[in-house]
Amino acid sequence: MSRSLVVEFTKMQGAGNDFLVVDNRWYRFSDSELADLAARWCRRRYGVGADGLLALAPVEEDAGADFRMRYVNADGSMATMCGNGARCLARYAVASGFDGPEVAFDTDAGRYHARVRVEDRPSNPAEEPAAFVRLYVPPARDLCRDVSLETDLPAGVTEADYVWTGTEHLVLFVEAADALPDDEVHRWGRQMRNDPALAPEGANANFVSRPQGDAPVLQVRTYEKGVEAETLSCGTGVLAAVAAARNRGVVPNDTIEVVTRGGRLHVGTEETARGRELYLEGPVSTVFRGTLELLPADA
Repeated sequence: MSRSLVVEFTKMQGAGNDFLVVDNRWYRFSDSELADLAARWCRRRYGVGADGLLALAPVEEDAGADFRMRYVNADGSMATMCGNGARCLARYAVASGFDGPEVAFDTDAGRYHARVRVEDRPSNPAEEPAAFVRLYVPPARDLCRDVSLETDLPAGVTEADYVWTGTEHLVLFVEAADALPDDEVHRWGRQMRNDPALAPEGANANFVSRPQGDAPVLQVRTYEKGVEAETLSCGTGVLAAVAAARNRGVVPNDTIEVVTRGGRLHVGTEETARGRELYLEGPVSTVFRGTLELLPADA
């Protein structure tokens, strides 16, 4: 980036988890350049504002995937995977001309597949038709019930489990996640996310309440590392919450509805050509498109 460059971007969101998307097949930004752009552009009030930056990158012709996903947290740190981000990028790819409705893409957490379902075009031609993206994900791994931490559990947290669902997660069971004050989610989330036992990667902290009544519905609030704040939803956090809840026998192995502050997501299984697969599904939308100019001093 040694000369002035106008960069096109798309702002997208999935269940309130928002991202800046760039087509890196053309710009070919390095990881360090993407990290710098994310740290500046994702700052709310000082930049465009987002939870992270997604880059659609090329793959080798014989790789067997349509593209590669690069994801950078809002603080400029690279991340292995982002569930809602992957769903947004799949929608972006199909809208950009990749053959759909299903796409395959590589991430630092492995290969993923996603299917994009676009509803009928709305009566207002200026509106983008609603899209629902089903992201097929590998089974959760490294699940540890009642994980040993160096930090005492906050008052009101009954159990703490660790699980990996593309990135590291703590699942902290509470009585009513939606009733937790915002400052407690921030204070507790920052404390648990930085527990020395989880070093060096740390973990996202998910506050999860068990289903009330007969409906298998979980409520989840997530403090995300790399954003260092609560986000309106977290796809891999939703997967982690369902995995921990199933492990404890508090939800069935059927389709689970998960309520986040940004919307509702569903976790279930489907028989595909690759076998029986776990999926995360929910809506995604384009918020707006724009351009940013990179001046030589920005390099």
